[in-house]
Amino acid sequence: MTIDYASQTQHGKDEPFDLQVARGQVPGHSTVNIYGYQPTVATTFIPIWENATGYTYPVAATQMHLAGGVGDTASILISGLDVNYGIVSETLALNGATAVTTVNSYIRINALRVTVDSATNPSGTVTLKDLTDTVTYAQINVGIGRSQSTIFTVPAGYTYYLQRVNIYTSLNGNNFATYQNKTISPAGVVQVTQQAPFEVNYEARRIMPRPIPEKTDVQLMCKVESGAHAIAISQEGYLIKNSQG
Repeated sequence: MTIDYASQTQHGKDEPFDLQVARGQVPGHSTVNIYGYQPTVATTFIPIWENATGYTYPVAATQMHLAGGVGDTASILISGLDVNYGIVSETLALNGATAVTTVNSYIRINALRVTVDSATNPSGTVTLKDLTDTVTYAQINVGIGRSQSTIFTVPAGYTYYLQRVNIYTSLNGNNFATYQNKTISPAGVVQVTQQAPFEVNYEARRIMPRPIPEKTDVQLMCKVESGAHAIAISQEGYLIKNSQG
């Protein structure tokens, strides 16, 4: 018996555009899912990522140090952008807590994850740092298997179309949080395109997706009115290759 796994649209039937993009059936289109989590967001705006701090970008494309916990040998995929903001990636095996230097030089890091064919899971925190081991560019927390960071840079030759934002908090209604969508242009121009206070959870679904141009840095940021609380952000959109000529 032969099973046909082709798209329903090839048989004259309807299949949602979102599903076609997710299946890789629309040339030049792909989905972008940005997930971030931070358990102690306080009263100052920070991007939602593994550290309760602001984020420092590399000032130039550079090699980096990848390290894990003692005895870690897991295989890690690094996804980032090169000096021209072109998409570049590599897979490295951890050498325990001893730093392994990347082959590629990166101007931006968009994600870290344990590869699906890794023989082991890392037992310690995995970090990607500068060559002096003082600035963290990406991190995988213990037991997570991938970075959870709302820091993303649009590759050269592409436009990111923001479709949906969901925010979840540990707030109980006696406090409130404020969300900011912050972008930084290649020239360094900062824009806060969205600023929204909310009590517990937040959701935004755009009928017309918002275009974010190539080489733009995106940071999804939050703060709370008082105390420190857990916040998770999920953002979804389309990465579409720009027309040529």
